[in-house]
Amino acid sequence: MRPMLATPGPLPSGPGWAFEVKWDGIRAMAQVSKGRLRVIGRSGKDHTAAFPELADLVGAVPEETLLDGELVALDEDGRPCFSSILARLHANSPSRAEAGAVRNPVALLFFDLLRFDGVDLTGRAYHERRTALESAMLSARSWRVPASFDDGPALLVATAEQGLEGVVAKRLNSPYQVGVRSSDWVKVPHRRTRSVVVGGYRPGSSPGRHRIGSLLVGTPVGDGLLSYDGAIGSGLSQGDQRAVRELIDATLRAEAPFDPPTDERFPRDALWCEPHLVVDVVHLGRGGHGLLRQGAVDRLRPDRTYTELLAEGG
Repeated sequence: MRPMLATPGPLPSGPGWAFEVKWDGIRAMAQVSKGRLRVIGRSGKDHTAAFPELADLVGAVPEETLLDGELVALDEDGRPCFSSILARLHANSPSRAEAGAVRNPVALLFFDLLRFDGVDLTGRAYHERRTALESAMLSARSWRVPASFDDGPALLVATAEQGLEGVVAKRLNSPYQVGVRSSDWVKVPHRRTRSVVVGGYRPGSSPGRHRIGSLLVGTPVGDGLLSYDGAIGSGLSQGDQRAVRELIDATLRAEAPFDPPTDERFPRDALWCEPHLVVDVVHLGRGGHGLLRQGAVDRLRPDRTYTELLAEGG
């Protein structure tokens, strides 16, 4: 089952809405069925093995239960740290996963209940599902149900002051629309962020085998091609650069995956790759040439795909 998604927009006003914190993590569904837990990302990838600390959900909720939420790694001040959750996501062996659970534990923050004890709840109103969720879930070290609020403007101010990502508004009488980006859920982040696809990079000029000068990014337009959004040269830590180079260098290609394939705005020393890697970029809108202004890489998005961005229409 694919999750329901929110549309970006201004904070709704008037009655009929509930407001939740927008958490800086990885979207995940938790399914308990036949004595087994599965943790599934929004792209459909199974992340269960990476998060052994969630295993006790089996027994904590009835069989045939499906929950929607966000995987987060909290820092010492209780704020989500996206780079920490990303490191956990790539644990590729049981020993690494167990070590990560001890050194860098995660919490699965549940905000919706889609099936409970075999009963499908997706057709019920949000406020009914929310009541059922709060009644069904007991807080534990590795999962909990964060509060929902009725004062959206106050929550928006509070999340900004606390350095949180933003707010999601949810219409009280809305059903859960599987796999749909719906205006019944509205996300209001505190920063201007855009998901784009990496189509190449400029090598860094400073010493170091993994140095990246800038990522060449774009918006999907179909047929595996991108429209050019510019060169993003900041925001990647040294560790991020190493991870990105390993992902990119495995899919290098001779021609640019952009439409048109030649553009005077492309750097002359560009190297091209298959358009698979998605990153979030913070920016100040578009400049006179249509490129993102003062862009910086905010995070890698292994949970997002070219196809998903194409369906969103840029």
